[in-house]
Amino acid sequence: MNCSYQPIQSLEQQVLESLRQLSLSDGGPDVVSAGQVYDVVATAGAVRVLLDPERIAEDALEPLADAIIPLVESLPGVDRAVVKPRPRSIAGRDSLPGIRHVVGVHSGKGGVGKSTLTANLAVALAQQGYAVGLLDADVYGPSAPTLLGVSGRAETTAAGDRIAPREAFGVRMMSIGLLLPEAQALIWRGSLVDEGLPQLFNDIDWGALDILLVDLPPGTSDVHLAVARVVALSGVITVTSPGQVAIDDVRRGLEMFADLAVPCLGLVENMAGVSCRRCGHVGALFGAGGATGLSDLTGLPLLASLPFIPEVAVGSDSGEPVARESAGNGALFHALASRIADDLKLAVRKEAGV
Repeated sequence: MNCSYQPIQSLEQQVLESLRQLSLSDGGPDVVSAGQVYDVVATAGAVRVLLDPERIAEDALEPLADAIIPLVESLPGVDRAVVKPRPRSIAGRDSLPGIRHVVGVHSGKGGVGKSTLTANLAVALAQQGYAVGLLDADVYGPSAPTLLGVSGRAETTAAGDRIAPREAFGVRMMSIGLLLPEAQALIWRGSLVDEGLPQLFNDIDWGALDILLVDLPPGTSDVHLAVARVVALSGVITVTSPGQVAIDDVRRGLEMFADLAVPCLGLVENMAGVSCRRCGHVGALFGAGGATGLSDLTGLPLLASLPFIPEVAVGSDSGEPVARESAGNGALFHALASRIADDLKLAVRKEAGV
């Protein structure tokens, strides 16, 4: 008996295969081969097809969209199809030399522990043997230096042509907070963001990395658009608290990243309950069930549900992240790190010596 292994196609791959039936001209190449379909991003049953407006005549965009929607919505597992032209600004983004994966960490709202989670995730990945970088791109509230216990100003490399990242707990880190005088406010808008953010990626001597985590500002802003334009993101990790207000903001962020052809790797629910030290009762001070409901609605995996732990907050203020230890409270972040490494196949790459 001759059995051959047939890999399971992702929904995005199935959509692309179905779109090969369409062509803008008789006898011409299909819209996928011609590059007229820029990308497909699927979030559970919602599929976004991004067209390349530079390869399609303006008067052909709407007829093509009208043909794509019923074709895609006829596929099993597709509940809704959206067809949009891709933003012109993301066409030129490149991979960073020597860095295997660039992953953004995002939250819809501030105050949900996104930066603390990013720092501890970076430390956990480094403790597990990966080459890890952390770029603090939250230009409105840079906190990575405090979280990792780093002070002082950034310095140039020995050659004097690039900036050397600082290192703490095995993580190579750079933050706008290391480039400014202490306590100086930073006001980045429009063209300043467009000019400054590429330097945070390209002018830093990151070296070879398995993964570069990018701590993004909360919400949606020029910074997110600039990051998506500068570098090819492997995806984003979205951090939320359990309450409905935070969940509503997260959904807006997910829509923004889908429009930019950036997939969401999964959700992390932070502050999911507070345990009383006296009686052990777990109270839902920040809401309950929001991330689970969003995971069910979107099909995105819930990567972790983390309780509020006072020791994590204390470690953040003191520059001693709990993830420096793999046991105790640090075990929560190490489990998340292992999940991310598996999803990105970092372990396979390292074992293969790539």
